[in-house]
Amino acid sequence: MTLSMPSALSQPAPAFTTHDVTIVTTRKFAQARVMGVPPEEFGIERGARSIRDCNYCFHEIVTKTEAQLIAEGFDAAQIRSLGDYTGTTRVETLARDTVDEQSRASASAANSGTRLVRITEHYVRMDYEGEGRPCLYQIITGGDQGEILRKDGQDCITPFDAIPFAATTPVPMTHRFFGRSIADLVMPLQREKTALKRGALDNLYLHNNPRVEVAEANAGPNTLDDLLVSRPGGVVRTKTAGGLNWQVVPDITSSIYPMLQYIDAELESRSGLSKQAQGIDANALQNQSATAVAQVFSASQMRIKLIARIMAEGVRDMFGLLHATIRKHGQQRQTVRLRNAWVQVDPRDWKTRDDMTIEVGLGSGGKAQQFAQTMAIANVQKELVMAGKVNLVGDRELYNTAAELTRIMGHKNPGRFFNDPAAVDPQSGRLLHPPPAPPQPPPDPKLIAAQARVQTEQAIAAHKAQLAQQQAHNDLIHQQVKMQAEIELAKIKAGLDAKIALLDAHLKGLGEAQQREQAQAAHEMKIAETALDLAATSARAGSGGHAQHRTERRDD
Repeated sequence: MTLSMPSALSQPAPAFTTHDVTIVTTRKFAQARVMGVPPEEFGIERGARSIRDCNYCFHEIVTKTEAQLIAEGFDAAQIRSLGDYTGTTRVETLARDTVDEQSRASASAANSGTRLVRITEHYVRMDYEGEGRPCLYQIITGGDQGEILRKDGQDCITPFDAIPFAATTPVPMTHRFFGRSIADLVMPLQREKTALKRGALDNLYLHNNPRVEVAEANAGPNTLDDLLVSRPGGVVRTKTAGGLNWQVVPDITSSIYPMLQYIDAELESRSGLSKQAQGIDANALQNQSATAVAQVFSASQMRIKLIARIMAEGVRDMFGLLHATIRKHGQQRQTVRLRNAWVQVDPRDWKTRDDMTIEVGLGSGGKAQQFAQTMAIANVQKELVMAGKVNLVGDRELYNTAAELTRIMGHKNPGRFFNDPAAVDPQSGRLLHPPPAPPQPPPDPKLIAAQARVQTEQAIAAHKAQLAQQQAHNDLIHQQVKMQAEIELAKIKAGLDAKIALLDAHLKGLGEAQQREQAQAAHEMKIAETALDLAATSARAGSGGHAQHRTERRDD
């Protein structure tokens, strides 16, 4: 029996539809901007002393076109109803326009979006809500009639935290908002100098072309015509020779030139721009040392530095407004380069910031003075380190001094010359340049003396123990040597005793042998004597005796 199961491959495949999709990601990049405002476009209430404390100020925006304002969300019909801005009605604008840049033709009807429209931003402190508490509001109006503009269907009346303007002046006036410029200081003197120079030139003109006195009796019909035509080598015809008297014009330049020098000196004192500041004067190098010339040059710049320091207060306010703007509208974290390192900056964390100090970085002298001052600080730090006051000067302070010296010398990266003690390895989180182990504090002299005394006693005791051990070792060696000597002596004695016994035995044997030999010799001697006696006897006795002798010999 065969069963057939339906296969999935045999079924028709479902229909799929493919599409080409393009994904476009739009990311808004917001940033805070600082823009310069011409003085004729800004106004403030009378009697105001600062922008922060004023009750009213305004800014006329005259650089935006109709299309730009509509793109920003303002009501299109209202913007189109406003008149054109040409800038031909302002005295300050016309005075600033020296090359006829401000005069513009009106935009054509076909391209009306390019025409300039004037709008005004008003910043007013008032009780708009009717709560009895005045607050700061921004009100935007347009045109010459001051019509309040509408954006996204609502009137442009917005509460504001602070007036977004920062002002500065080179020469402040006490208890006044508007100060004086350098031009205000030097224009009166410049007018005086112009008048004196014009008088000197007029005097020179009269010298070159003086007036002439002609008597009517000496004047002929052509005399006046000849005098009216002034040319070199010209002829004046008169009736009588010598009838012309040329007027001698007194020379007044001898009194004008000292006055001009006095005005130049006053100009230098008011503006701070001296000959030394503009370039080395040849007269300043006569019999002057380099130090004296440097002091004169530094003194001439004090006025300029003072003006820069005063204007830096406006820069301080500007950075305060920038910080407030980024603090209020910052919505994302950014990676920025700070002090030659990439760090994460999150403006959202600034909302909890309660204290901040803005330093303008001016007023500390030139590079030579800054270098001398920083070196003085470095010498003080050196003295503190040598004195052991490491609690007052640490690695971070020494690195800051070295980095400041490097910056003054013109090098932007102090890491090329010095190691940052706070640098951290991004992977391990450890310090790249850890500080060395701290030195041990100096010990107490009494403790040193006690330790020396204890060490001396320990050394003496150890020496005594070593001597005792050496003595015991020597005694042991002496006993061993003595015992070994006694053993050897006993061995030698035993050997000698054995030898002596052997010798005694040998001597005894020799003695016995000698005795035997002596006894034998004595016996032989005795026999010999006996034989001699027998021989003698035989000789005396004759044969009987010989027979007897033979008989005795046989017996023997």
